[in-house]
Amino acid sequence: MKVLIVDDEKHVREAIRYFVPWEKYGVQGIYEATNGQEAMEIILEQQPAVVFTDMRMPLMDGAQLLEWLHRYSPYTKTIVISGYQDFDYVKPAIVYGGIDYLLKPLNSKQLIAAAERAFQKWKEEKLERERTFHQNIQLNVLRPLYWDKTLSDLVNGTISFQDLEEAMFKELGLPKNAKSCRTAVISLQSSGGKLLQRFQGDIQLTSFVLANVCNEIVSSRKQGFAFRYWHEGADVAVLFWDGVDEAESLLLEINESVKQAYGIPLDIGLSTALPFPEGLCAAFSQARQGLAERNLLEKRNRIHLYRKDRPKAVPDGEAKSAGLLEKLGLSLLLGDAEKIIRSLEEWTDSVAGSGVLTMSGLKAWEERLKHVLTKWRQEWAGSEEALSDGPSFLAGMDESGNFSIERWREGLKAHMLAMVGESKLSRSSDSRMMREIRDYLDKNYQQEITLQHIADRFFLSRENVSRKFKQVTGENLSDYLTNLRIDKAKELLQNSEMRLSRIAELVGYEDEKYFSRVFKKATGLTPREYRKRDEET
Repeated sequence: MKVLIVDDEKHVREAIRYFVPWEKYGVQGIYEATNGQEAMEIILEQQPAVVFTDMRMPLMDGAQLLEWLHRYSPYTKTIVISGYQDFDYVKPAIVYGGIDYLLKPLNSKQLIAAAERAFQKWKEEKLERERTFHQNIQLNVLRPLYWDKTLSDLVNGTISFQDLEEAMFKELGLPKNAKSCRTAVISLQSSGGKLLQRFQGDIQLTSFVLANVCNEIVSSRKQGFAFRYWHEGADVAVLFWDGVDEAESLLLEINESVKQAYGIPLDIGLSTALPFPEGLCAAFSQARQGLAERNLLEKRNRIHLYRKDRPKAVPDGEAKSAGLLEKLGLSLLLGDAEKIIRSLEEWTDSVAGSGVLTMSGLKAWEERLKHVLTKWRQEWAGSEEALSDGPSFLAGMDESGNFSIERWREGLKAHMLAMVGESKLSRSSDSRMMREIRDYLDKNYQQEITLQHIADRFFLSRENVSRKFKQVTGENLSDYLTNLRIDKAKELLQNSEMRLSRIAELVGYEDEKYFSRVFKKATGLTPREYRKRDEET
């Protein structure tokens, strides 16, 4: 805490310095000025908590200084010390919030009491300012979360507009005369989830960034508000309540901003205009439906309007595709790669041949394909194992975020051929692939090897590597590698004088302490104990 004493009489400044017990109040700096102009410079530089000031001074008197303090340093507390009782001098102290008005010659007790009141007042107000500051920080963090949750419940129909009406007027800029509304929804899985990938798969961060981009365009113009949707079916929603006819152009502007910033366009579902507020839930449902039923084979537009008469695939075409899917299942059962590829091409051509392939329709086809693959695997392997890592429409998205039937087909083809290969391997108690993996471990145990490393090298999934290795060898891959390294370490401990750090390095452990822990867990002895025991025998 700092104080400033302003008086053109030196003995008065010295008296104030002498009488007040500064250390008691935590004062660390005491500054002096002989007039108001000097005081202003010191106040701007040092920002004192308390100012003691005379009223009659040259250049700038106390009344002018008090007025300046009130305007430019409102938190500073003032104590007026004057030789005059005239009201013209007392009035500024009252008007501009002085703590006390003391008359010269100074009374030490009165001076100390006034100083104590000023210090106490300044500390109390400082604590209150800090408390308010932290409250505002918390509100700035929590308010967006509050509106995300509240507006999600509003468009879901779990809370009424009447409960939020006043708050939406004050905080979101909702006009009192709003008559109609539209809703847009954005899924981060659109465009193959590429925007989500840019943020390392962090849904919360991605949706937060996207909502902010939307609000820079929509909320800043008071035409609506974007929020993160808390339930399933969408990630970000945009509620339009003013200029609903401009909603589509605003969404195109949003998409252009995202594309410029991240190089990724997004698919957005948009409702029709409905009465506000009673049409909120229906508008949100329409927007979700517009996004889910967009035709993936059309690549001209990213804004997908809800339509009652949306074109559908021809029923006969669906029946034909279903028959070809059964044919694909039979090809899988035979295990003939050429027939599998031919059947897959016929089926995917049929699915795309209708000219209409919606997102919901594609997911439905993939579920049916997954059922066929699961059924085939159970019949082949004679187990109840389900298909856990099936194909996905996301693999069919090209670099522009458009669905490509060719990419989708190639992804399915690779997945099925890999499954056929794995199933054939599973029938052999000592498969060639597992022997190759074991040989690779035997030759490269000194290198850093992970399950993912093996999976990538041998073009298998981590789960299949782990499961098949256990089936063929009778032990987990990690246990096999550890036992192999421990056996090699025993040989080096018995037949060499190498340092333990060097032995650890030679058997694949960079950290000597970790190597020692693994060795003791496997043998019951530390490497040093093992070497010593061997020397004694």
